[in-house]
Amino acid sequence: MEMQIEVIFAKLESDDLTVLATGLDEAKTLVDQLAQRSVSALFTASPENRFAVADKLFAMGPAVIPALESRIESEEEPESTTHAALILFMRGSRKGVPRLIRSLKDRVGPIGAIASALASAKVPGASEAIAEALTRETVRKDPYTAVTLLEALRDLETPLPNEALQQLGESAPHLRRFF
Repeated sequence: MEMQIEVIFAKLESDDLTVLATGLDEAKTLVDQLAQRSVSALFTASPENRFAVADKLFAMGPAVIPALESRIESEEEPESTTHAALILFMRGSRKGVPRLIRSLKDRVGPIGAIASALASAKVPGASEAIAEALTRETVRKDPYTAVTLLEALRDLETPLPNEALQQLGESAPHLRRFF
């Protein structure tokens, strides 16, 4: 592999247009292969490593978008698919929005990050999904996620559920005062 990369680098330094173009084509093929393999890592990573893999995939930039889009088409492991959809959404692709809405309703993946992203983009249907996630959310167990969901609803100018606010006041009064 290292030898192949060195050959591509040499072609990219050529003054001969044909050789240069060939080097660029080979570089693109290599980048596509790396993107495919990297995206596969998201679907094979252990649950505790998944967030870190998703973060690195996001950092790879637009090169991973086609590979991610093809993977969310199939119903693979829900949490990995949710991370893939969130990366796509944060990179400007709306292809994974239905998956993100479903993930909120099913409480799969990083629901706080999903809610914040959908709310900041004012995605239709987001407020209902966020409210549903909040009603299932045990505010006493995870008040910080509840606060994130409430902030997302507030960003969408949706009335905040009184029951959730009351539970937050009982379990985390220091957080309740922000609403």
